[in-house]
Amino acid sequence: MPEELTEQVARTRSNLPTNRAHIDAKEVERAVFGVVGHRDLALRIWADANEAAVEAWRECRRRMRREYGARSPHGGWTVPVLFVALLAGAVSAAVASGFRSEPAQTEVLLAVLVGFPALADLVVLVVAGWRPWNWAAVRMQIGLAITLGAAAVFQLGRPEMWVMPLVISGGAIGVGGMVLVLVVRAVRPEERTEIDAVINVAVERMQPELDARAAELQAEASAALGADDSARIVALRAAVLADLAADGIVFEPVPAATPAGGVMISALMEHWHPYSRQKA
Repeated sequence: MPEELTEQVARTRSNLPTNRAHIDAKEVERAVFGVVGHRDLALRIWADANEAAVEAWRECRRRMRREYGARSPHGGWTVPVLFVALLAGAVSAAVASGFRSEPAQTEVLLAVLVGFPALADLVVLVVAGWRPWNWAAVRMQIGLAITLGAAAVFQLGRPEMWVMPLVISGGAIGVGGMVLVLVVRAVRPEERTEIDAVINVAVERMQPELDARAAELQAEASAALGADDSARIVALRAAVLADLAADGIVFEPVPAATPAGGVMISALMEHWHPYSRQKA
């Protein structure tokens, strides 16, 4: 290795994080840019790539909200409402069971704990209409049916109180709602498949747009660097990665044809949505 390149490798390594766990290929390329005299450009590429990734996922969520409204798995209000209703329903079942409480003294509390989730469930059912819910919302509806149904069963085993009709009605709403959403999913299979796959579809539609943005950032980086500095960065990046590998710090291989800036751009834009890491 030429003496000048050896010195640049050492300078690059001195600019890397001291904790080995924090060193990766994009950090190496960022440090290489600094050694070659383009630190500000590296920071701009980093910021632009990160912003593009964040905006892509934000736009995905916007599109899902526009198309599916309240039923959207991201940004729709039905899932949060059902979640809160499920929590209240679980507490109502505990209260109705009489565990550590006297039923006669908890009638008002039980009325609130059953009334809120039952009313919330009705609102969600009316808004959704004869359209399938995604499976996450269906699971919550099933949980709501179990908790409200349990509260009704417990209440039936108690002496008759003024709150009994409300609790029984709440159980009926929960169980009836569960039956309804399952029937709708069964009789409308195409729409069921669509709502279950809405996130995957939104991601697939967005990916080409993000790839085009990555190409734009790469073109801007190459134009700002020029051919000579681009070649210097690629050569120094390869030398530093080889030096780190000799030290036992190994990453996924970086193709030699990856242009200067390409490592940062691809790494920062690779996991642009939260589900990408689950597939990795």
